Amino acid sequence: MITIAALVVWMAAAPTPAQPAMSDCSTCHEDAAKAFASGPHGRAMAGAGSELLSRSCATCHEPKPEHLEAPAKENVTRVPREAACLSCHAVAAGELTAAAQAHHRSRVGCLDCHASGHAAASQPSLLKGGAQQVCGACHAAQRAGFQKPFAHREGREGMACTECHSAHGRNRNARVSALQRSGECLACHSEVAGPHVFEHAAQSVSGCAACHETHGSANPRMLKRRDVASLCLECHSNVPQFHDITQTKFRACVSCHGAVHGSNRDAHLLDD
Repeated sequence: MITIAALVVWMAAAPTPAQPAMSDCSTCHEDAAKAFASGPHGRAMAGAGSELLSRSCATCHEPKPEHLEAPAKENVTRVPREAACLSCHAVAAGELTAAAQAHHRSRVGCLDCHASGHAAASQPSLLKGGAQQVCGACHAAQRAGFQKPFAHREGREGMACTECHSAHGRNRNARVSALQRSGECLACHSEVAGPHVFEHAAQSVSGCAACHETHGSANPRMLKRRDVASLCLECHSNVPQFHDITQTKFRACVSCHGAVHGSNRDAHLLDD
């Protein structure tokens, strides 16, 4: 009984082995430690105080104290999981779970899109490449849309996906909020935003994407159909009898109904 009690006292008094510090890690991983120190994560930690800097490797790789004496893959986290990133980037965790559900369900991890931060950042937010390259790796059809004759482009290149989308879910389901009256489209196209006395039901109910392709189209104005009448007739099939759509003038819908985004004068969206 006395022996057991003495053992408990000794164990309580024994110092807990310290986790390896960066200086310990750099003994074997000199190149990685130098790259980390010059990268964005290393610089951020350096500004937070020397104690945090000395624990920076352990923050993500969680080496056990015995790793110093007997390095092995079993006593260190070689490739950190998302928990390591989210221990600092906690806000992103909530956004991904609550809003970017497709990324969450598909188990898209931080390191699928972001570099580890051991070296200097070549792209904002430590992305592995430009937004078109990173997002397009999974969203190939959307990336291809920017190559069509009429597309959202800045110069010769397609717009960055992050201009409209938030990968972490800071907007509606991490998708472009084209289905909302105050959506991403209207941030640039404010001239059609309204509000209007007489709304175009398509825009009010289904948003800009009811008539327009959002990434790119073979048709002018990124419309879903090359012939405007074909697009209008998808909703307006019950046209008045005097609209003889076999005649060219009645197939040019916007020649009369020019206020296609909404009118302040006429319920039939005639020209203002």
